[in-house]
Amino acid sequence: MTTKSSTLAAAALAALLAAGQAAAQNSGWYMGGGPGATNAKFERADFTGLAAGTYSVDDGDVGLRVFGGYRVAPNWAVEFGVAALGDYGHRFVGGTGTAVYRYEVRAATVAMAAQLPLAGGVALNGRLGAAFTATRLRNPSTTGTITTNPPSCSGVFFFDDCTSTKTNFFWGLGAQFDMNPRWGIRLDYDNYGKVGEEFVTGRAKIESWSANVLFRF
Repeated sequence: MTTKSSTLAAAALAALLAAGQAAAQNSGWYMGGGPGATNAKFERADFTGLAAGTYSVDDGDVGLRVFGGYRVAPNWAVEFGVAALGDYGHRFVGGTGTAVYRYEVRAATVAMAAQLPLAGGVALNGRLGAAFTATRLRNPSTTGTITTNPPSCSGVFFFDDCTSTKTNFFWGLGAQFDMNPRWGIRLDYDNYGKVGEEFVTGRAKIESWSANVLFRF
């Protein structure tokens, strides 16, 4: 092999190695998670008949999200996640007592995730996919004397409470800052759509904002 041919072969090999290293840095498995704030926009008419008295509801709570994915291209990934999306109190005060129904939301998600790199290790991201949601309306806890009218759905999914499952369109947006090739921080907004059923658990639109730590394998 001539010197010129050897030089070209070495250059080609170096280029291939560099391309492989770049791909390894921008694709592969990753995981992350963190706490956040959740918000529920309730269909209040679904709940006002649950007990006698003055009605009020918590529409915000603290949530927790864990996710993982595989980057199939430098700026594209398939991402999976699970999230606890809040525990909200529906309160009734009337007569000589109070009644509180607890409304819990959980979800699992699968989505295509895209990333738009900017300067200085900063990137924007987005997610489109499906959310498999589970909602639970607990039977009321009461103090004093108050009339309650819980839905008649005892024993569903082994709980003495009302439960509902639903599949929704899921989407999210966020920003990411990479501290080094393995570790990053992600600030995300996620929208899980409307969960629950009108005459079972009641309905609510669920969204969350989370601060997440990201690790690449």
